[in-house]
Parts: sequence; C-alpha cells; structure tokens
Amino acid sequence: MASHSGLKYILETKKGYVKEDGSFTNKESEAMLIDFNQFGFGTKAIEVYQLLGFDDQEIKNGDASFRVMLPSYESRDGIGINYYYLMGCDYKSAIIKSRRDYMFYNLQDDNNCLKYKDMLKTKVLDYYKNTEKIAKTLKIGKQEIPLYKTNDEDMQLLEGELKYYYSEMGRVYKYTVPLKNPHVEKYFDMDEQSIDYYNHFQQKGLIEYFLNRFNNEKFSWGLHFNTQILDITITNDKLTMYMDDWNNWNDDQVAKNINRVLRDFYAMKEMHITRMFGSYVILQKINDELQAVKATPVPIKYCPLMIKLLYEVGGSESEKFIEAIRKENTETQTKMMCNLINNIVIKGGYFDTSRPLNSCEANVLFGASETIASAFKNDMLDAAVIVSNNLGTIITTNNTNTQGAVKRMTGLFYTSPSENIMNEARESKIIPVFPYSANIDQITGVKQAIEKGYKKIAVTFAAQDNKLLNQLKELEKEGITIYKFALCSTGIDEKTAKTMLENADIVWSCASKYVKEYIKPNAIAQVGVKIPVHIMTRNGWELVRNHLQTMSNSEMKVQLEVGEEKPIILNQGKSLKLIRKKELYNCNDCPHPCV
Repeated sequence: MASHSGLKYILETKKGYVKEDGSFTNKESEAMLIDFNQFGFGTKAIEVYQLLGFDDQEIKNGDASFRVMLPSYESRDGIGINYYYLMGCDYKSAIIKSRRDYMFYNLQDDNNCLKYKDMLKTKVLDYYKNTEKIAKTLKIGKQEIPLYKTNDEDMQLLEGELKYYYSEMGRVYKYTVPLKNPHVEKYFDMDEQSIDYYNHFQQKGLIEYFLNRFNNEKFSWGLHFNTQILDITITNDKLTMYMDDWNNWNDDQVAKNINRVLRDFYAMKEMHITRMFGSYVILQKINDELQAVKATPVPIKYCPLMIKLLYEVGGSESEKFIEAIRKENTETQTKMMCNLINNIVIKGGYFDTSRPLNSCEANVLFGASETIASAFKNDMLDAAVIVSNNLGTIITTNNTNTQGAVKRMTGLFYTSPSENIMNEARESKIIPVFPYSANIDQITGVKQAIEKGYKKIAVTFAAQDNKLLNQLKELEKEGITIYKFALCSTGIDEKTAKTMLENADIVWSCASKYVKEYIKPNAIAQVGVKIPVHIMTRNGWELVRNHLQTMSNSEMKVQLEVGEEKPIILNQGKSLKLIRKKELYNCNDCPHPCV
C-alpha cells in the first residue's frame, strides 16, 4: 500500500468528471480528487462511485474509469519523461532531466506537481512553435490549429496507420484506414456514373454512421468522455481522422474499435463480385436483402461443367438460360444469370454468414480445393492461402476447413466482411488475413502465412490476378515452398497467360484461348480432357499425384513429358486411366469458343 502513497485520481464517466457534490464537469481541475489509499487495490471505478454515496442511475448502469491526476510519490520523478521525449530528447536523457526536476521543483508537493505538468505542456508547445515545422493546419470552426509532427514512429495498427502530432490542445492522433473499393471497371463495361456508384456504394454515408457510433461508444472504447474527432474525411478511398485524445497506452484497443465499426458498416451495405460460367456478377444488399443486380454476358456458348451444374441446380430455368446463351441474347442472359445467383447461390447459403466452415464434401473430382484437401490429409501442406465469401483472403490449416471455406465457389473477386463468420473462421482454425475488411490480397496472405511459421504453402489466384504469380519468387527462400494454383482462366489476356506459364505449378484451363496456346503445349502432365488441369512443374505434379492416389487408393507411376508423350489421366467411371497425348482423340465435348 505504501508504494502507492501520494497517488490521486478523479472519476470519469460518459457524462464527465465527478465533482464533490456528485454533479459533473468537463474540467479536470473541478473534479473531486480521490486518494488511492481511501479505497486501495481491487475496487473498480464504478464501485468507488457508489461507495462515495453517488447514485446517478445512468452512471451506475454504465461505465466509469479512473484518471490519474498525481502519480505516487516514488513515481513522480518520471512525470517529465514523456514531455522531454516530445521535445526531442532520447529516453536516457529524458530520464535524467525528469529526475533532476523531481528535486528542483519539490514534486512531492501536490500543488507543485500539478503546476509542473502545466509548465511542461507549455514548454512542449513552445518547442514545436520554435521549429516552425507545421505538418498540417486543422480548421475547427473559425479556429485554425497548427499540428507539429512528433518524433514518435508511425505505427501500423490492424488495417490502418497511426501518426502522432502535437498542438496547443496537446497530442493529436491521425488514423488512416484504406476503404473498400471493388474497382468494377476491371470486370464490367460501364459509364463513369455507374462506375462511381458501385465503387463508392460502401463508402456513402460512412462518415455520418461512424460519428454516431463514435459519440455513443467512445467511453466504452477506453477514450475520455470529451475526446473529439477534430476532422474526418474520405479522400482517395481512405478514411482519415484526427483525434485529440487517443489514450495511447491502449492504441490497439482503439484501433480495433474503429475497424469494428467499419466492418459493421460494410456488412450493412454488403457487396460482392463473383463469377459463374465466365460471367461476372455484382451482388448488393438493398433493403436488407442480398441480391444479384448486374451481370456480364456469358462469354462462351458451351461448357460441359456449366451444363451439368445448370441441370443440377438450375431447375426449370436451365433450358431457358442455355437457349439464351446459344442465341447470344445478352439481355436475357444477364437477367437470368442474376436470377440464378439469387435462387441458387444466395438461397443456397453460399453467402450465409452463419454457414459452417468445415466440410468433407468433394464437389468436383479435380478441383483446386479438393487437391489441397488431399495434400493436407497426407501432410504435404501445412497452410493454404485461398479466398472465401465474407472472409476475403484466408489461411486454412487442414482439409476440412479448406473444403468448407470454398464449397462450390467458382470465382470471388470482391467480398464484404462479417463479424459472425470471422468468429466462426477462428473457431474452425482458419486465419482471416483481413479480419475487418475481408480484402482479397493473396500476396499479403502468403507473407502472413510465412510470418506465422508455415513452410509448405499452397496459394490460389483467379482470372487476371494470376498476373501476380511472379511476385511469389522472392518469398520462396529459407525452406519455404509455395505451390501456385492458377484458376478461373476464361478471358485472361496474353500477358497473364505468359506469367502463368513461367510461374504456376498447376493451371485450370477453363475456356481460355491463351491457356490453350501457351500452357497446354508446355505442361508436363494433364488431368482430364473436357476441362483439363495442366501440371507445369514437379512440385505441382506431387500434389496432383497425391490427390489421384487418394481418389483411387492406388499408387500411380507416371513418366512426366512435354509433347506427344505427355501423360494424360482420365476419369473412367470409378477408376483412372493413363494415356499419352498422342493417343488422345479430339475432344467433342469441350468448352467453346475459347476466349
């Protein structure tokens, strides 16, 4: 108890500081000063409030916190450290100066101690004014407040960045968070007005929503009741706020709450871009209902997998949709595509944020997730970086959460976060790489997997994002093996195909003209004929061979070759058959035309 002699605090509530008579004030100097020894350890602030005889029911049902005004006698020699550090001193010099002040100003005296703190605040401001290095001027009403950059290092906190400033108000904190933007122009041919609408759909109304949540919740975040957001703007898809009191002893908690509010807003204005049968589709939550609102025409007239899936899930609408594709009736196509997404994908639960994330179901014989799941079963992988609805880029760690996270997803290029399914992911031993934004960034996902100690990592890329495959080379070092899966290749450009050729381990052909031109002739093995899976490297073959052996319960010995002797594995009923390319007849049931 003696070690805390001299420690005095005031009580803070969301209504203000508590005065001697139980009323509230926004001035620290007017608050009731309480000696720590009066209540000692273990007594919570709200209990102190009641023990003092105050009974405001709103406070008793809410929160209260301590705000230390005077540290213990033995700690007062450290008061100046933070202020001297702000004035450019290193930590050692700041300690020496602060200890010298302890004796010089007789800081054991409470009044001296309070005056000393005010004096240092003035000295710090004078120090920055003399530098004349104004980083920014904030306009608050008619007042202009210069901000001076401190020597604190900028911090990456969760999905944002924190910078430190000083002003006549004391410390000011700048937090910047990248906002979601689907960049629909990458997938859709739209006019500028439509592009702006979709790209900023999840930003419109954000500032008003955030300020309302902040003002109602800031005290429970660990901030002071009078903490203000001095300025808040959205510029170039970034939300930037300046706050006058961040409580920097609790940086992570404040950042977590800011990002949590953003996640709630994204969930309220949910939006996704998916792909089915080569058609890109936008989904939006409108009037609290998620629905497909725009689709591109299907780029191919025929695909055996597409036809099979349509008859499995499309019901009576299948024939009409197939006919629309054959006749190239794009208006009917896009309407029916949206209907299929609404009736099959959405109602089927693929975007249900309460869905389970563990599954043993294999949806297709030679799919990417099925191949990865087989590799997990036989300890050939310890992590996979894949993409999942409402989660974005994730790291899966076993066969069941890999299968459960993707199900029959045929391409996901943008998604919105959900707190519920983020929590479910963690329960299922899935690691969300962007737990607040659900961003899709496979390179960052691989880097995070490596940081967590994983050595054997599979990663999937889709469509034009396959052009990023070459960025993985520099990460493959010090015992790290990355198995690179190139998916969803219909409509990719020539440059992307060449990148896949040089970097991918396994390529799914889909209906790609350039995969047929560049990938197919250089593959060392192939699985399937209608929609071939091309194996480009020995690493890729090891995973594919493992999957084939898991399927057939028998060992498969194959001589890998390029050209006419290339091995091709076919599915025949319940067994697998091995032939050479020179034995293969022309396919009469392949996707066409290739695009």
